[in-house]
Amino acid sequence: MMSNRNRRSWLICTGLLLLMVVMALSGCATTNKMADNSGKGENTPTKQNAADKKLVMAYTWKPSGVDPHGDNSWDVMRSGAGETLVRLNEQLEPVAWLAKGWKQDSPTVWTFSLQDKVTFHDGKSMDAASVKASLLRSIQKSHLAKDLLDVKSIDVSGPLALKITTNQPNAALVSNLADPSTIVLDVASMKDEQSYPAMTGAFKIKAFNKDQSLVVERYDGYWGEKAHLAEATMKFITDGNSRLMALQSGEVDVATDIPVDNAEVLKKNDKLQVLSAPSLRTHMIVYNMESPVFKDAANRKVVDSLIPRASIVSAVMRGFGTEASSPFPSILPFGKVERKALDGTPEQLLTKDGWRKDAQGTWTKQGKPFEVTLLTFPQRPELSVMAEVIQSQLLKEGIQVKIRKVENIDEALTKNDWDFAMYSMLTAHTGEPQYFMDTFYSSKSEANVSRYVSKPLEDILGRLKLAKDTAERNGLTLQALDIINTNLPQSFIVHPDNVFGVKKGVEGFTPHPIEYYYITAQSDIAK
Repeated sequence: MMSNRNRRSWLICTGLLLLMVVMALSGCATTNKMADNSGKGENTPTKQNAADKKLVMAYTWKPSGVDPHGDNSWDVMRSGAGETLVRLNEQLEPVAWLAKGWKQDSPTVWTFSLQDKVTFHDGKSMDAASVKASLLRSIQKSHLAKDLLDVKSIDVSGPLALKITTNQPNAALVSNLADPSTIVLDVASMKDEQSYPAMTGAFKIKAFNKDQSLVVERYDGYWGEKAHLAEATMKFITDGNSRLMALQSGEVDVATDIPVDNAEVLKKNDKLQVLSAPSLRTHMIVYNMESPVFKDAANRKVVDSLIPRASIVSAVMRGFGTEASSPFPSILPFGKVERKALDGTPEQLLTKDGWRKDAQGTWTKQGKPFEVTLLTFPQRPELSVMAEVIQSQLLKEGIQVKIRKVENIDEALTKNDWDFAMYSMLTAHTGEPQYFMDTFYSSKSEANVSRYVSKPLEDILGRLKLAKDTAERNGLTLQALDIINTNLPQSFIVHPDNVFGVKKGVEGFTPHPIEYYYITAQSDIAK
């Protein structure tokens, strides 16, 4: 079905391209005149005509589809096709997007006014009824949207007015409406799993080729600033070195998540540049609490104490990051915590726990060596390098580590044949701690990959949802972090910078602390 669609698109686009060429030639004088008025003057001819500007990005992940109400929401948002009611600015503050404004009527009732003259990619007008239908669909299909919004009811109070009532006070509601799982779409456009969603972004989906690429094209009916690019392609290249080579060869214009050890190489290339910015991501180790070795907190604490974080930041991250002492970076008010000091030396702790070193210097207990399996994955190559550094460090201390690389880390973590694993996550992707806490520490969460259960922690998470103001939320988060850093279901290693390789001439591509604003209306390219 998709291949037939692509063949039809090719025939149509061939005819359109000939027409566009004629139009572009006839309109050159007008184009240059407009450019002069904008102050760019003679630099304008170095750029492609607006009709044929295309950007190609080497993208880290392989989404399974383009329905934004599910596991692929971030990928759709990154393509520039989807929009939410609220957007986060670079200071992680919620600002208006499809919502023009909002007010809190009571602890559980919020009213949102919507932008007017917004149309979906199928030409239909966006109104309060269509936004309500979209939000209800996202809540139905996405556990993230359901948990983040905690909606009791959504009511249309006017053509462009929406009233959202939550089950309980939810101080993070506005920020949480920036989550990509709440992307607004025309529900009627989702006829089946193969349908392309009609959303509201500056770009609309042109083609999705599973395991290969997502192509978007300019939406001429866009309600805001029209996209500078005619088309953008996200090529799915999961291997970091392959993304780097695609950039160096000129196959792509932008490469996401480039291997940091090659950043200096790119800086020496006069055709390329490296862009970076602090992120809200945390590279970590997740422990399997059902592992015969790591179900014992003492063993987790020993391993955590032996992780050479400073060396990892300097040697592996090449300075593109900071040491982590919690899941949240210190730029956030609830991220300023310290790691717990080990009560004694690793040797003292292991000996107290019944371990003994054999003649080869390996720790053993009841005849079995301290031997564990560490998972890693290729999409973030620095994690595999970290795994090797940690493996080497632990071996020096008498702990044997077997590294196993898997293609899909989330799928691998659902099984039980691993002891610990490298992992990476945006831990405050809405500027709030609730998402990460609920995802990783709720006993009801399918994404609680460590299988960690703590009644005191869950009690705090319950109170966090009821917190009435920011100060109370920050205080409760710090209490939760104290429990986490004491029990150590994870070891937090480094907060990495966002690092991209970009061809010179690419404009409007700015690394953002929140990682799902990649392709935008401002994205541009010159030749």
